[in-house]
Amino acid sequence: MIDMMTQFVSGQTLPFCVLLGGCIIMVVEAARASRRALWGDMFSEDLEE
Repeated sequence: MIDMMTQFVSGQTLPFCVLLGGCIIMVVEAARASRRALWGDMFSEDLEE
């Protein structure tokens, strides 16, 4: 069990998982912050008609 954990930490899998997790968090937060800028025009045109 400990041998498996040390191989996981010393390999390339952990840095890749950390990088992937950071990218996912960044994309989700950017989409949440700019939802109005990205999608506001599309839905406001439908509501005005």
